[in-house]
Amino acid sequence: MGVEKKVYSFRLEPELVKELQRRARQENRTLSNLVETVLKQYALSEAEPERPPVGIS
Repeated sequence: MGVEKKVYSFRLEPELVKELQRRARQENRTLSNLVETVLKQYALSEAEPERPPVGIS
């Protein structure tokens, strides 16, 4: 049996989607797989998160 995954819906700018689709094609992967990989790399990175500018939460 495969890995159970949740389905989410996001609103993204059309130009960002086009660029992500282009990169996914270059890497021979689906858009969903590319986004999952990028988010996983970000979540698991050991870099300390940047602090938001004052007044922005």
